[in-house]
Amino acid sequence: MVPFNAMKRAKKSCGLAVSFVVLVAACHPTEPKQANLPEPEASADPSSSSSSSGSTSSGKTGGGDPLSPPPSGKPVKGEKGEAPVVSTLAEFQEGLRWGMSHADVQKLFTQQGGVIWKDFDERLTKARVGPEQTAIEAEREQAKAAFGRSYIEFKDTPTGYDATGIKGEYTYKNKESLMWVSRAGKKRFFFFINDRLWKVYDEVPLADGGPWGKTYLDAVNQMNAKLGAQGRVLGADAAKGINATTVDYKDNASHMRVVDRSGEKMVAIVLEDNGTLSNLASLRSNKPEDPNAIDPTVAQVTKGGLSDPNAPSGSGSAKPDPKKKPPPKK
Repeated sequence: MVPFNAMKRAKKSCGLAVSFVVLVAACHPTEPKQANLPEPEASADPSSSSSSSGSTSSGKTGGGDPLSPPPSGKPVKGEKGEAPVVSTLAEFQEGLRWGMSHADVQKLFTQQGGVIWKDFDERLTKARVGPEQTAIEAEREQAKAAFGRSYIEFKDTPTGYDATGIKGEYTYKNKESLMWVSRAGKKRFFFFINDRLWKVYDEVPLADGGPWGKTYLDAVNQMNAKLGAQGRVLGADAAKGINATTVDYKDNASHMRVVDRSGEKMVAIVLEDNGTLSNLASLRSNKPEDPNAIDPTVAQVTKGGLSDPNAPSGSGSAKPDPKKKPPPKK
C-alpha cells in the first residue's frame, strides 16, 4: 500500500511535469510545413549545386567518384582537350531539325497526328466512349494550347527564367526566344535565335529507376556507354560560362552537354547546333549591361583626371609648364 500523503505528493509532481511539458511545447511550437507552390516556368536556380557537386577535368566528380569508361571496346576520347567526336547525336533531337521556326516546332507538336496528339492515343484507345473519352480529348487540347502559350521572347524586360536553372542559356535583346513542354517524364526547352531553333534543353529527374539513374555520375556513365565515348569533364567555371559540372560530346552537326543539377535532383541533357555555336559571339552583339559600370558621360568628363575648378592657379592640382624655368634659388 502507498501512503496517502505519498500519493498526493506524486500527483502534484506529475501535474508540475505535465505543466512544464506544455510550457516547453508552447515556447517551441512545431514549424508549419510550407504551403504547396504552383509549378514555376522553370526549375529553381541551382547556384549551390555547382560548388557541392562540381568536378575538375581530371575525370572525377566533386565527391571523388571516378567516371567509368564505356563497358565494351576502346572508348572514343577527345584530342587536345576537346570533346570526343561520336558517330551521331541525331536521336536526341527526336525529329527536330536545326533552323526550324517556333511555328514549325509548334506545328510538329500540336497538329493532328503530332507529338502531343500521339501522347494521348493510347489513353484514348483504352477509354470508354462517352464522358471518359471526351475528358481525355479536352486534356489533349489543353496541353496543345499550353505549349503554344509557352513561347516567350527575351527583349528588354527581365523574365522569371532569370531565377531558374536555365539562366545563362539565353541573352536579352539579341532576338532570342524559347518554348517548353513537359512530357515523357522530362521538361524540354526549345531555344531560338532569329526564330531559328538552335538548342534543345532537357531537364530529367534523377531517381531510382529513372531514365538516367539516381545520381549525376549514373547519368554520365550511362551516356558514356550509350555513345561509346569517354566524355570530356569540365568543372564549373563562371569565367568560361560553365555554371555547373559538365560532360560534353559532339558529332559533325551538334554539341551535347550533360550538366550536373543534382542539387535539384535532376540532370540536364543539352543539344546545340554546331553552326550557331561557332557564330554565337556575333549573333549576341548586344552584351549584358554591367550594373557597376561608370556612366559613359561621367567617364568622358573624368578622362583627364579630376581637378578643383575653384583652386588658385599654381596649386597642386595644376600641371607644371615644362618650358617655364624654375625661379632662382636664394
